[in-house]
Amino acid sequence: KSVSTLSYQTVWDKFKSQTTAKRDEFLSGSFPAGFEWSISSESFKVEGGWAEHGKGETIWDRFSHEGHVSGNQTADLACDSYHKVDYDVYLLRGMKTPNYQFSISWARIFSTGHKESLLEKGVAYYDKMIDTLLQSGIEPTVTLYHWDLPQALQDLGGWENDSIVEAFKEFSDFCFSHYGDRVKTWITFGSPWIVSNLGYGTGEHPPRVKDPIVASYKVTHNIIKSHAEAWHIYNDNYRNLQGGKVGIALNSDWAEPNNPSSDQDVAAAERYLNFMLGWFAHPIFVDGDYPAVLKEQIEKKKSMCGKEVARLPVFTEAEKQRIKGSADFFGLNHHTSRLISESLNSCDAGPNNVGDFQTHINSTWPPTASDQIQSVPWGLRRLLNYISSEYTSITKVPIYITGNGMPTEYNGDVFNDVDRVDYLKSYINEAMKAVQLDAIGVQRFTVQSLMDEFEGPQGYSQRFGLHHVDFEDPDRPRTPKVSAYYYSKVIERNGFAETAAKAKMQMYGDKIEITRLPSLPPSEVPSKSKVVWEKFTPQTKFERQLYHYGTFSEGFHWGVSSSAYQVEGGWNADGKGPSVWDTFTQKPGNIPNDDNGNVACDSYNKIDEDLHMLRALKVKTYRFSLSWSRIFPSGYASSLNQKGVDYYNKLIDGLIANNITPMVTLYHWDLPQALQDINGWENPEMINIFNEYCDFCYATFGDRVKFWITFNEPQTIAWSGYGLGQIPPNVKQPGNVPYRVAHNLLKAHAKAYHTYDEKYRASQGGLVSISLNAEWAEPLDVTDPREVMAADRALQFQLGWFAHPIFKNGDYPDAMKWQVGNKSELQDLAESRLPSFTDEDKAFIQGTADVFCISTYTTKVVRHVTSRLNIESYETDQDVEKDNPDGSENTAVKEQRAVAWGLRRLLNWLKEEYGDPEIYITENGVATGTDITVDDTDRIFFLKTYIDEALK
Repeated sequence: KSVSTLSYQTVWDKFKSQTTAKRDEFLSGSFPAGFEWSISSESFKVEGGWAEHGKGETIWDRFSHEGHVSGNQTADLACDSYHKVDYDVYLLRGMKTPNYQFSISWARIFSTGHKESLLEKGVAYYDKMIDTLLQSGIEPTVTLYHWDLPQALQDLGGWENDSIVEAFKEFSDFCFSHYGDRVKTWITFGSPWIVSNLGYGTGEHPPRVKDPIVASYKVTHNIIKSHAEAWHIYNDNYRNLQGGKVGIALNSDWAEPNNPSSDQDVAAAERYLNFMLGWFAHPIFVDGDYPAVLKEQIEKKKSMCGKEVARLPVFTEAEKQRIKGSADFFGLNHHTSRLISESLNSCDAGPNNVGDFQTHINSTWPPTASDQIQSVPWGLRRLLNYISSEYTSITKVPIYITGNGMPTEYNGDVFNDVDRVDYLKSYINEAMKAVQLDAIGVQRFTVQSLMDEFEGPQGYSQRFGLHHVDFEDPDRPRTPKVSAYYYSKVIERNGFAETAAKAKMQMYGDKIEITRLPSLPPSEVPSKSKVVWEKFTPQTKFERQLYHYGTFSEGFHWGVSSSAYQVEGGWNADGKGPSVWDTFTQKPGNIPNDDNGNVACDSYNKIDEDLHMLRALKVKTYRFSLSWSRIFPSGYASSLNQKGVDYYNKLIDGLIANNITPMVTLYHWDLPQALQDINGWENPEMINIFNEYCDFCYATFGDRVKFWITFNEPQTIAWSGYGLGQIPPNVKQPGNVPYRVAHNLLKAHAKAYHTYDEKYRASQGGLVSISLNAEWAEPLDVTDPREVMAADRALQFQLGWFAHPIFKNGDYPDAMKWQVGNKSELQDLAESRLPSFTDEDKAFIQGTADVFCISTYTTKVVRHVTSRLNIESYETDQDVEKDNPDGSENTAVKEQRAVAWGLRRLLNWLKEEYGDPEIYITENGVATGTDITVDDTDRIFFLKTYIDEALK
C-alpha cells in the first residue's frame, strides 16, 4: 500500500470506533502558550474601491458587472475597507486579536498584472494597513492571491496560460521586497481548489470556464508551479533578511466513509481527500508530484471508458524537485465534512465521476445558510490527524488553520448569532483536541471572517462575519455580533479555561493585602473532611489515573526549590559557623560513602550559574533557604557575618532582576551547632533566639522578599530529628521529646509571625507562612468507620499536629489529645506526653499563616492497629499501620513511592479541613538513583502525573 492509503487507514482506525458521546465530548482547558489566534478577510470581498486610483478590473468585477451574482449585487463598494483601515483595525483591537489575515488585490498594485502598471496609491493602501496593525500590536498575515485575478491576465488565458507563472513570480517578488520587512507570514494562494474546480471546472465562479477535463487540471498545475516559484524567491532573496514564513492555504472537507464497515467506502473517502487536498498538498508537501491514487485513478478511468475523462499534466523531474518542500507551514481552510460512498462506472468528467465516489450529508448535521456547509466539528480533528500523518510528518512544518467559519442568513436577529458561537466553539474545541489529545502540531486558528462580506455568487445573502455590516448604509457601519465577543474571550483565555478571579495575592505588587485567617472550630473525630474519602475512594483505577488536559489559571505560579545545606557548600567559607548538618556529616559512617555537604553544588560561589538555570527554566518563583549559621555563626545576632548577608543580598537581587520572585525559608533544618549545644529545639529559649534571627532577616531582606516561610516541615524536624534520630541532631527519644520540640516550634513560628505582623507588614507588605509536610492517607477500607478514623488520625498526627493550631483554633487536634492522653494514662504517667497550651498560647498561635504551604511526595494506605502500651512513641500513639498502595512506583527514596492520585485528594482535604485557604505546593518531586543523569524520564512521568492531579 502507498503511504497515503496508510495515512487514511491509520486515522480511520483511530477514530472509527469512537462513540458519538466520546466524539462530541467537550474538552475543557486551553491551548499551549504561544498558540496563535487570527481573524481573516479577503480583498475583493471587503475593499470596494473597485476602480479607484487606477485599480485594474478583476475577474470578480467583470463577473458581478455581467450580472452573475444573486440579486445583481456587486463588490464595487463592498465593506468599503479601502477607505476604512482605521475602522477595521479598531474592530481588531477591540477583539484583542494578535493576528489579522488579509489578502492583497493584485490589480490594485499592478493594474494589468505586470510590474509596468504599478500603482503607488494601491501600494500605499496596504502599507497603511500593515503599519496600523503593527502599531496596535497586531501581526499581519498576507495572502498574495485569493481568487481576484486581474482581468488583463485572464484575457491572456489566466491560469491556463503558462506565462502566468512568471507574472505571479514578479508580483510575489514585489510584495516580498516592499512589505516583507513588516510581514512575517505569507500565504501564496487561498483555497486554490475553488479556483480550479469552480472557476475552470463547473464555471460557477469567474472566469466561468466549464472544462473539467483539461482546464481544471492545467490550472492546478500552474498554480502549484507559481506557488513554488514564489516560495523559492522568498527563500533565495528574502528569508535571511526578513525571517518570515511562506506557505499555502488549502481548502478541504473531511471525508468520512458513508458505510463505516465498507472497505470500498473507506477507499472512496481516501480518494475524495486525494482529489481535493492531495491534488495540491502531495506535490508541495510530499514528493513534488501528484498522489499515486490520483494518477492511477485517472489512468484506470481512461482505459475503462476508452476516452479521456481527465488530462493530468506531468511535472518534469526538475519541477518536482522545485515543488517538493516549498512551504513553511500547511494552511488549512475547513468548514464542513462529507460522507463518501463508492460509485463506479461513470465515464463523465468531474472529480466525483473520475474519482469513483459520491458525496452525501447526514440529515442530522446542523445546517447553515449555505447548502454546501453543515456543522460537523469532529471532522476537523480527523482531518488534522490525516494532514499530520500524510503531509506535515514528512516536512515537519506546523499546521495553521487559515480559515474556519459559517454563513448565516441575512434576516431576523443579525446580531445574536448563537449558531455561529456554537459552530466556532465546537470547531475550536476539536482543534484543541487535536493539539492536546493527539499532539498534532496545529499552531494557529483563524476565524473567517472579521465582518460580513461579498460572498461571490451569493453576494451579500450569506454572512460569515463576526461583525455585522449594514450594506444599506453608504457608510457601511460595522457592529460586533455575539460571536465577536465570544471569540475575543476565547483569545483572552487561549481556549476555554475559565480565567480565575484576581488572585488574592499579587506576587509582583508592592503590597499584598492579607486578611487574617478566621478561627475555626476544632476538628471532630473523625473530621468532617472524611467526605474526601467518600468522594474519591470509590473511583476505579481507570478514573483515578485518567489524564486531564487543560491549563492552570492565568497568574498561577511555577517555581523550583532548594535548601541551603543541600546546595550551598562553602561550609566554613568567609566566617560561616558550623550547622548541625556539618557536625553530622563530618563524622565518618554517618552518611554512605562518607559524603558531606562541604562543597555540595557550590552554590555559594555560583550565583550566576544558578540564575542562568532559573532563567532558562522560565520559572517565576525560586524557593531557597537561608543558612542561619552563615548569617549568625553562633546563632545570635552578636555574631553577625556580613559576608553571609552579602551572599543572600546578591542572590535576591539577581532573582528580582530576572523577574523571579524569591520565596525564602528561614529555617530548613540546619540549626547552628552552637544552639544545638544548648539543647536546640528542646530548649524553650529557642523561641526568642529564633525570633531575633527572623527579625534581622525581615529587616535586611524584606524590602525585596515578599514571601517568607518560617519552618520547613516542622513535623520532620520533630519526629525524624528528635524521635527517630535519623537526621541531625539525631536524638532518639520517640516518647516525649518530639512533642516538646513541636510545642516550641509552634510558639517560635507564631512569635516570628507576630514580629513580621507588628514591625514589617505595614511597610513591606509581604506574607508569612510555614511549610508543612504530609503524605496522603488512604483508608484500607473506606466502608469501615474504624479504618476511616485511622486514616483521619494519621493525617491529624502528621499534618494536624501543626496545621490545627495554626489554621483552626490554636490547639492540637482532639484526635491527638485523646490518643496521647489515653495512652499516657494507661502508661501510669501523671500527665499527657502531649504538652498543653494556655488560652493565651492558643490565641497567640491561631491564624499565624497567610497562606497554606504544603510539601508532599507520596501516599500511604492506613489501617487501624492496637499498638503495645509498653512502648512510649509518637508512632505507637497513633494506633495505625502504613503501607504502600498497590501499583505505587518505586523511587530512589524507599519511603517516597510515586502515587500521584493522592495529591488531588490531599488538596481536597486541605480545602475541607482548613476553610479553603490559598494553597502553595512548596515541594514536590522525585529522587532517582545516581545512575540516572540527563535522561530522567521517570521524573518527567512523575511531574506530569503529579502536576496533572494538582490541575484536576
